[in-house]
Amino acid sequence: MLRTPRKLTLLLSIGVLVASLGAVACNDDDDDGGAATPTTAAATTPAPSGTTAAGAIDISGVDELSDGSLDIGSDIAYAPIEFLDESNTPVGLDIDLANALAEALGVEAKFNNGAFDGLLGALDAERYDVIMSAMTASDERKQQVDFVEYFNAGSGIIVASGNPKTVATADDLCGLKVAVQEGTVQVDFLLGPEGEPGGQDQKCKDAGKDGIEVLRFPTDPEAVQALLAGQADAEMADFPVAAYSASQNEGEIDLIPNYQIEPAPYGIALRKSSAELNAVLQEAFDQIVADGTYDEILTKWNLEAGRLD
Repeated sequence: MLRTPRKLTLLLSIGVLVASLGAVACNDDDDDGGAATPTTAAATTPAPSGTTAAGAIDISGVDELSDGSLDIGSDIAYAPIEFLDESNTPVGLDIDLANALAEALGVEAKFNNGAFDGLLGALDAERYDVIMSAMTASDERKQQVDFVEYFNAGSGIIVASGNPKTVATADDLCGLKVAVQEGTVQVDFLLGPEGEPGGQDQKCKDAGKDGIEVLRFPTDPEAVQALLAGQADAEMADFPVAAYSASQNEGEIDLIPNYQIEPAPYGIALRKSSAELNAVLQEAFDQIVADGTYDEILTKWNLEAGRLD
């Protein structure tokens, strides 16, 4: 079942966020693209202290968990939400939250790395139990899958250092080349949902301005690299990710400060046929919120401003 949408309360302070993300060691989003062959990446980051004892939630009758594991599809290249550290181990907000949820359920979280725009198709084909990959729980996606919502984030914009194109808002992207990751909500924002062309590009044209040339890349780091190489005038990603990219490339790219586009919840995506799994995941999430584990993980990654209230 779908949860009632929550009030969006994300108010990120870029001064705090960028400084904090710079200290982090060392990665939304289309429906039916071809899935890359997933590489199993078992998450080994331990859940923070305070996690409820394993097995506290009754998972009998949940077919997806009968093998003792929660198999998760994810594009693990979206720091600080999910990415691979120097030892090629998955780390990040989603990894820690998934481990905490799995511990509450008495199972093991197993991450499978795949291309973002193929994740929903792979979920439908039952290659994973769920998707946890900074996926925005958009109305369009809710027609295909159900979500357990867990975090809030809007889109951010990064530009070349010094902001030579003087971008302050999305309205300033008219006539520019903008790099994005394929399959994300940023594509939908710029060009309109699939089958419904429009978006910011059409808004520019309706105002008598040049449209936006959208450069699509398989991963967010590739989109950032296009900006660094001068192939794009700007890059768009989820705000925490855009802020992290700016902090990791200080002096080369800047984040447009204090500006977020359409904040919305991230969600764990499930097949609509997975009602029992949905129910126990929601119970596990409520449990880690109540026992303080959720806040502890947000604090670890300096992402408290994205707390879902």
